[in-house]
Amino acid sequence: MGNEHPATLVVGVDGSAESQQALDWAVHLARATRRIVRAVTVCIFVPPAPTLSIPSYYADPDTIALSHEQLLTSAVRQVEAEKLCVDVQTSVLHGEPGRALCAVAEGASALVVGSHGYGAALRAVLGSVSSYCVRHAKCPVVVLPPGAAGRAGDEVHTAKAERG
Repeated sequence: MGNEHPATLVVGVDGSAESQQALDWAVHLARATRRIVRAVTVCIFVPPAPTLSIPSYYADPDTIALSHEQLLTSAVRQVEAEKLCVDVQTSVLHGEPGRALCAVAEGASALVVGSHGYGAALRAVLGSVSSYCVRHAKCPVVVLPPGAAGRAGDEVHTAKAERG
C-alpha cells in the first residue's frame, strides 16, 4: 500500500452523497490536470466475538468486499469518467478508513474526501475520517464540505484564464 504515483488523486468513497461529490470533483480536476484517479473504499470488518453469548450480526468478509466493489462501480459510473477521458482505478481495502486512506494516498498528488458535516458531539463518538486524514496524510488533503458546488476542472480553467 502507499507510494502512489504523484499524478494520482486518491478519493475516499463510502456510498454517501458527499463521497460521490468528492469523486466527481476529483475526476474533473484529473481531467483538467491530466491526472488519474484512484477511487478507494474501505471495508470495516468486525468478526463476531465467539465468547459472547449475545447474538451478533455477522457478514461474510467476501460478501462485504463484493458490496464495496459494487458501490465503487456504481460511483464511477455516475461520474461518467469515460466520457471525460479520465482513468479511474478502483480499490477495495480492509481496515479503519482514515488509516487505510492515508496509507494508500502516500505519495499521491492529493487525497480527496467528502465531509458529512456531523456536529461535534456525533463526531466525538464516531470519529471523523476527514479530520483523521487532514492530521495524518503525507500528501495534500482536500475536504469537500456538504453541499459544495462547482467542478474542479472549471475552477482550474478559470484560474488559468485569469493568469493569461
